Amino acid sequence: MIGKRGTKEMSEKLIYTMDYASLVDLFVRAGLEISPDEPEPEGLLTCFELIDEAAGRRIGAAGIVYDKGEYILRCVAVEEEFRGKGFGKRLVGAVMDEAGRRQADRIWLTAKVPDFYRKFGFTVVPREEAPFETKCITCPQYHNGCDSEVMVYYWGNHKGTAQ
Repeated sequence: MIGKRGTKEMSEKLIYTMDYASLVDLFVRAGLEISPDEPEPEGLLTCFELIDEAAGRRIGAAGIVYDKGEYILRCVAVEEEFRGKGFGKRLVGAVMDEAGRRQADRIWLTAKVPDFYRKFGFTVVPREEAPFETKCITCPQYHNGCDSEVMVYYWGNHKGTAQ
């Protein structure tokens, strides 16, 4: 099917999956600091896969973890040819909806592109405030092309709420 500007129309479907292992290659290709043999994150609640049904291929994926009483958005990635088309926003929205459905007070993440997450109302916090350890400081890419930040989004009447 041909859509506007001669591009093929897509029929995307967002699905829940617990098959984290099948998503790792996408996360690695997207440049996330994950090794190909990385185990499933502890506390994984679910992953989301965005599928192009017409082509039968994956567009992107994301995951949500619950660890030590905190919700964490993990591993948002979109295949390179689909970037800049709103699919990352859709995946982040799905994770945030899931956390909200579970009545989260807040959700955390480590962002390689903080400006992207600011659009959702996430705010940068000092790394030491994170309820999880980041390996960023010891990563050779940190401040060498990657300036990741720890960010948090609050629901309700909490400090830092973007409503």
